[in-house]
Amino acid sequence: MKVNRRHVLVVEDQALLRFLAADMLEEGGYEASLAADAGEALDMLERHPDIGTIFSDVNMPGDMDGVELACVIRERRPEIGLVLTSGTRIQDLGRLPGGTMFLSKPYEWDEVYRCLERVRH
Repeated sequence: MKVNRRHVLVVEDQALLRFLAADMLEEGGYEASLAADAGEALDMLERHPDIGTIFSDVNMPGDMDGVELACVIRERRPEIGLVLTSGTRIQDLGRLPGGTMFLSKPYEWDEVYRCLERVRH
């Protein structure tokens, strides 16, 4: 199945931020799916193979953080665009898989939209 770059999977453990992101993405003309952690994100990718972009927080509970999730997705589904965000400093941006966009929190939504457009190409 062909991926749809305008179908964005939001991976965020804080419910309020997850729903806010979905609202903002939909306002920007994107379709949003939601996951609270990396495990849910991988399940969503199995159920919705058309998801074309991941917008994920780096810091989340569970066995896998956002960087590890991005690495797994890049390995399994290299066609998917990756945008990671964090409010804390990333010690080693070199751990990010190639082609991953990174945004520091707090961010403006126009920055998010620009990143999403850039990973679509």
